[in-house]
Amino acid sequence: MTQADPSQTWSNPEGKRLQEVRSYGFLRAGSRSSLDQIVKLAARVFNVPTSLLSFLDEDTQWFAAQTGFDPCGTTRDLSFCAHALDSAEILVVADARADDRFRSNALVTSDPFIRFYAGAPLVTSKGHILGTLCIIDTLPREDFSAEDRETLQAMANLAMDQLELNRSAEMQKAALCLNQTSPDAIIHIDAGGMIMYANRAARTIFGYQEDELVNSPIDKLLPVKLQKKMAAVVRKFRASRSEFLSFTPIEAIGLHKSAGEIPIEFSAGIWASNKSFCMGVIVRDIEERKRREASFEMLFDRNPIPMWIFDAGSLDFLAINDAACALYGYTRPEALTKNALDMRPAEEREEIRATIKDFGDFYQSERPGTHVAADGGLLRVLTFARRLRHNNKDCVVVANVDVTERDMAQNQLASTEIFLNAVVESIPSMVFVKDAASGKFVLLNKAGERLLGTRREDLIGKSDFDLFDVKEAERFRKADEAVMALGELVTIENEPISTPAGMRSLRTQKIGVPDANGNPRYLLGISEDVTERLEVEQQNRHMSLHDILTDLPNRHSFQVGLDRQLASSEPFALIMIDLDRFKGINDTLGHQAGDELLRQIAREMVSVKGDQDIVARLGGDEFSVIHKLDGAGDASANKLADRLISVLAKPYIIDGHAVSIGCSLGIAISPGHGSTADVLIKRADLALYVAKSTGEGEARLFESSMETKADRERLLRGELQNALTNEQFHLDFQPIVDAETGKIVCCEALLRWNHPKLGSISPTEFIPAAEASGLIVSIGRWVLEQACNDASRWPSDVKVAVNLSPRQFSGFGLAASVAKALAVSGLTPDRLELEITESVFLSDTDDNIRVLNGLKSLGARIALDDFGTGYSSLAYLRKFSFDKLKIDRSFVTDVAVSDENLAIVRAIIGLGRSFSAIVTAEGVETNDQCDCLRVEGCDQLQGYLFSKPVASAELIPMLREAQSGQFTATCSAR
Repeated sequence: MTQADPSQTWSNPEGKRLQEVRSYGFLRAGSRSSLDQIVKLAARVFNVPTSLLSFLDEDTQWFAAQTGFDPCGTTRDLSFCAHALDSAEILVVADARADDRFRSNALVTSDPFIRFYAGAPLVTSKGHILGTLCIIDTLPREDFSAEDRETLQAMANLAMDQLELNRSAEMQKAALCLNQTSPDAIIHIDAGGMIMYANRAARTIFGYQEDELVNSPIDKLLPVKLQKKMAAVVRKFRASRSEFLSFTPIEAIGLHKSAGEIPIEFSAGIWASNKSFCMGVIVRDIEERKRREASFEMLFDRNPIPMWIFDAGSLDFLAINDAACALYGYTRPEALTKNALDMRPAEEREEIRATIKDFGDFYQSERPGTHVAADGGLLRVLTFARRLRHNNKDCVVVANVDVTERDMAQNQLASTEIFLNAVVESIPSMVFVKDAASGKFVLLNKAGERLLGTRREDLIGKSDFDLFDVKEAERFRKADEAVMALGELVTIENEPISTPAGMRSLRTQKIGVPDANGNPRYLLGISEDVTERLEVEQQNRHMSLHDILTDLPNRHSFQVGLDRQLASSEPFALIMIDLDRFKGINDTLGHQAGDELLRQIAREMVSVKGDQDIVARLGGDEFSVIHKLDGAGDASANKLADRLISVLAKPYIIDGHAVSIGCSLGIAISPGHGSTADVLIKRADLALYVAKSTGEGEARLFESSMETKADRERLLRGELQNALTNEQFHLDFQPIVDAETGKIVCCEALLRWNHPKLGSISPTEFIPAAEASGLIVSIGRWVLEQACNDASRWPSDVKVAVNLSPRQFSGFGLAASVAKALAVSGLTPDRLELEITESVFLSDTDDNIRVLNGLKSLGARIALDDFGTGYSSLAYLRKFSFDKLKIDRSFVTDVAVSDENLAIVRAIIGLGRSFSAIVTAEGVETNDQCDCLRVEGCDQLQGYLFSKPVASAELIPMLREAQSGQFTATCSAR
């Protein structure tokens, strides 16, 4: 088992210490009388029987000198000296039997029966502890003083100095031996340039006897150029103030005593010595190497045959000549990064590797092999290889004979005809050749047979006039003559031709082929049948400009058409269209039904547009019409808008279902409303936004006030978050009275906004902005909490009504927000009325019904506000039991004078009774309205006739008066 190297397995300092210990290994076998004297002196000075100079290596303690007994060494684990390595201090053991570290040590319990031990560390100049100078006694000793310690350490230091002297002497002997046996010249020079020492090789290389070099100037061996080099090194050394300086080997010329100039390799070092310096020079005779290199350069580098040498083991290139670099297309540095396998195709490399491994001293390929050039091109090469030693490595030298052109010439001649025939026959396009003079066919391939519907045997020797009618044949003849007259390649796109399969479109390229005198001899043509490709390209062009679902122009085509219409400077209308209720139909009947509905709607739009109008689908349920105005101007756009609304409002049959849908339209006129596409689209979208907010089936023409309103809404959206954060909102409350008693039974919370700069802002302005921005959810939560807090201070028989936005129904937080507001305020749930509008049921009806049931399960009352003004089905009244129906003020205003309004009010009151719901009339402002509503049996009344909305501080006194009987709202009928 191989023992691990402690310099690798121990800490790095221990590894370095062991390296120094090994450098004193010569002491084990050599004379060491000077060291013996030191240990004997130590024994006498301290009056002990034994003194040792010990070293510690990896496993053992060995002795460079000893007196008293002659051990051959001990193991490191028994050594007292090992404990001295832990510190640079002297280790003193007064009584080993009393010391826990040593009492069971074999050196204590048996011969030599150590009782007393003192060891001073042997410390090198680098701070490493090699071992100790120790004294040993068989009796304990308690009187080892500090002075004794100093004496012992001084002796140890003396021993260390002697050790260094011994080692230096050994190194000098070794160096002298190496110098004398070195094949290279080694020369020492003093500061004056005189030779102090020259070894045997120096005398041999330069042709001098032993006594002819020492004390001679170095200049006798070196030419002037090299002398200047050495002088420059000396100047650099003196300027650097360093202890040592060297320069790497250089090739130079030396001066032989009799032969004159000789090639040498020269290196030198310079070091400080006794306030001056010395220089050491190593000179190698490279004359033989130069001869070999010259021979190698002539036989290898300058050889016209491509050659390389590679390592037989790694296959890496070691040398490559210029001819090989030129053939394979590499620079020499590039080539030397390659190996022998890189020059062969990938599929052959394993076979080549095996061949290299198995061939003997010489190899010759039986047939040309394939090699790969730097650009990927393939070469045909005959290979010759021989094994040799190169730069002390097992190598293979390879000569490569390029036979690529020879093989190509032989193969090309044999295969040209076959190749050309195969190529012509395999071309999927028609290839034909005609005689230039007669126009008769002399060649036709298989593709030509298929296209023309005739065999080549029946066509060869005939002209176009034998195949086509006169008019078509004449067209071909004129085209052929023009090509030959031009003398260049001519391309004819979409050339029509009659075939048995009908008319086809060809892309034909023709060129005249001259004879030896340069006169036209043949006409060569290639015709590709591009009929299907043209159809596909046409279809792709159509698809890129049209919506896949409806086949209407798409957004890109719409933009192109809009830009074209603007460029014409003719007046036109841009109509933006958005379908109403499409999402509900899509969600209810499925996307396939929705797609079919869009297709039917597209057809209807196209049926009512003008001949020059463009109807486009922009995406989803968004459409647009670019309508060219006639003499009627804006009225023309309004008429088209009416037709569109009418045709889209009719029922559509989708999968057996009758589906009703409508649309909202926004109209902008050019140039009056804008002369750029962006401006027109923006303003038509604004008009569409206003139309949708007005109600379904509306068309609105852009007005400048719409932009003002939109800017105002954007401003309000930006200010809404600050309003909520900075407490700019407050609540007013409008009482609701019992129609019979006139007492206040409920108060509706109405949100108000006082902006520090904009002043009081109407809810009709900021509520839509809050809805659009989504902030209505946070604002609604605040209103709910504030209203409950205020109502908790009212009489217990007065309820509070809070309006909910449809946006608050999205998500899952509404019921939790209501529960929290009730819990925090302490208001009982039966005193809270939550008012919703019919718009809640325009989408996700079932989900919203579940939310309403959840709110009702909390104990809150649910009121349906603005009843009768919405567009949803009354079916939801069967799905959910409302506690209150509120008649919209639009029906109350003329209830006393309009039979129609009275009939609507009467119907709503009847519905309320049928569903056991309280009916409240909003907007009661006159006694006549009040009397009429009481007579019809309306339960509750609300309006300015009784009280305007008031702040909470004003409301509380009114409620107190009502509770004490001092406030009772009345009307004339009472």
